[in-house]
Amino acid sequence: MSSLSKLPSAINRLLDSLAGRLSPRSIERWAVPAFMVVFLIAAAARALAAPYSATQDMAQFWSFAQLFKEHGLDFYAHYSGTEPINPFYAWGYFYPPIWLLLLGLALAAVPTAMAGEAFTDIAWRIAMKAPIITADLVIGILLFVAIPGSKWRKTFFAALWLLNPAAWYQSAIFGQFDAIAAAFLLGSVVLLERGHDRWAFAVAALAVMTKQHTLFPVVFMMAVTLRSLPWRRSAVNLAVFAGVAAAVSLPFLVTGNVEEYLRAVLLPGQPVAYQQPMVYAFSGSGALFTYFHDAYGWETVGWLRYNAPILVVAVIGGLALSYVKRVAPLRAALIGILLFIAIYHRINYQYLIIFMPLAVLAAARTTYLSERIVSLGLAVFPAVWMWYFNVSFWFNYATPVFPVASEVLSNFGWTHDTAADIVYVRIALAVMALAVAYIVLAFTRWRKPLKPIFAGPPRQNLTTRSLESPP
Repeated sequence: MSSLSKLPSAINRLLDSLAGRLSPRSIERWAVPAFMVVFLIAAAARALAAPYSATQDMAQFWSFAQLFKEHGLDFYAHYSGTEPINPFYAWGYFYPPIWLLLLGLALAAVPTAMAGEAFTDIAWRIAMKAPIITADLVIGILLFVAIPGSKWRKTFFAALWLLNPAAWYQSAIFGQFDAIAAAFLLGSVVLLERGHDRWAFAVAALAVMTKQHTLFPVVFMMAVTLRSLPWRRSAVNLAVFAGVAAAVSLPFLVTGNVEEYLRAVLLPGQPVAYQQPMVYAFSGSGALFTYFHDAYGWETVGWLRYNAPILVVAVIGGLALSYVKRVAPLRAALIGILLFIAIYHRINYQYLIIFMPLAVLAAARTTYLSERIVSLGLAVFPAVWMWYFNVSFWFNYATPVFPVASEVLSNFGWTHDTAADIVYVRIALAVMALAVAYIVLAFTRWRKPLKPIFAGPPRQNLTTRSLESPP
């Protein structure tokens, strides 16, 4: 009986002990280890996939690295993809120089590596994908550091990128370098909203010199800063941007290849045409008009020629509205890239990587439930495509092949044979709808400032508040 009388007090002591161990402070202490686990899982998944998968682009990139090694700064005289060493004829290098410089470093690391139409050396796969995977993982760290709130909150939103199948696919399997441009762009937004505007403009130039599509979000960021900075400081920032871009570009221009360089960087790599095969069509209008042509025989390619002038008008109008309404830099950057995604006639899967980290950051910082829903949709929905594509194809495309990948990936449902064309039209239209929804609501509804990044007040010379508050 005496032992029973002591039972309630023993239970109380046990509960008190558990309460102490499960206090908010003790729970928060486990957030950083949890993030480290997420980060290591993401890094391991990328490291395991990278050596065993190869695409056509990787062989073509190897040939460009060889041409750069042979011709040096005169590379853009040989960018068109028509050299004997190019495994895929007329598949040109239509990008600024930063990726070319990284390709040169990759080849220097594995000088004996080989690649061709049906073969890609494992050493080249690893060396070429290494900077992409590094940038991919850096984005996760940037998100963890920049997202406001508790460390568990930071871990959750960073995991939306690090464990996102689309991000894993693009960097570790497909080997597209858009994650590098996305890392520069995200870093630029973070620096700008913390008041380090000169550094932000310098990093923004690196983004544009990696992938020219980032010019859309960068121009929108520039526009909104004009409302909060003195004109002299704005002029200095623009000079910093131009200086970095010139430092990267001029060495390739002094060889006399001005016309070739500008054609490669500024003009579309392909003429206006139907997006085929449909499995790779991510432009809403491009996919829809291609489907009309393929399913009904309609000659709709003429309609796609209107996309470029419509995009120009939309960008001009968007810049004016962003300036007048004092849109936040992060929202402005998203508007810029989403206008391109929603309107341009040819959108590849890797282009979506540019806006996904920005969408995660917007979802974490907004005070609007609707903005969080749309932003999360933008960040997560692109991964849906992987359940309608045989991801194991790239593990068996170029020798050496790794058939065991088919069995592993089938456990995730990523070995689906190509679906009907209408499925990919719906995916492309859904991406376009999410992009349009964000643009419209950013201008019409979401006017409250975003939660500040990091802890503590930003620098006084460029506050987040001054960039976001309505006039």
